[in-house]
Amino acid sequence: MAERRPERTSRDVRSGRSSRPRHLRVLYFPPPPPVDYGVFMQGLVQAMQTQAHTQAALQAQLEAQERVDVWWASLLRTRFEDGAIDVAWDEFVRLFRAKFVPEYIQDRMEQEFLSLAQGSMTVLEYEARFSELSKYAPHIVAEERRKTKKFVMGLKPSLRTRLVAFDHRTLDEALSAACR
Repeated sequence: MAERRPERTSRDVRSGRSSRPRHLRVLYFPPPPPVDYGVFMQGLVQAMQTQAHTQAALQAQLEAQERVDVWWASLLRTRFEDGAIDVAWDEFVRLFRAKFVPEYIQDRMEQEFLSLAQGSMTVLEYEARFSELSKYAPHIVAEERRKTKKFVMGLKPSLRTRLVAFDHRTLDEALSAACR
C-alpha cells in the first residue's frame, strides 16, 4: 500500500516549511533577454533568399540535364542509329562540347593551356591544371611524347633543365621525375 504524505496547509506555505529536503533547492534563472525581432526577421529573410538561390541553381541544373538528355536521345536516333553504332568517348566529348560549350570559351581554354606554366603552383597542382586544360587542345595531347614535352616545358626552369636531359617518353615518367 502506498504511503500517504501529510497534506500541506496554507500555514506551512506561509511559514516557509517545505516537505522537500533543504539540500534540494529550486534554482531560479533570470528571464531570457527580449528578442530583437528586427535581427530575427533579417536572419529569416536571408535564409529564405539563400534557399531561393539554391533552388534556382538546382532548377538550372535540372533544365540543363533535360536539354542534354533530349540532345543525346536525338543524337543516338539520328547519328548513331539508335545505339547500333558504338560511340567512342572522344567522339561523345567532341560532340558535347560542340553543342554546349561556346567556341570562344573552347578557344580561351585552349589558349590558357598553350600558355600554362607552373609558376607558384606545386608540381601536382600544375599537373592537375595541365590535365584539366589539355581537354581543350586534343590536337596537342593526342601524341604522348608531344604532351609530355609540353608538360615539361611548362615546369619551373630548375625542374625543366633537370627533366629535359632525360627525355621522358610519357607524362607519368616526367611527373614522377619532377616529384622526386
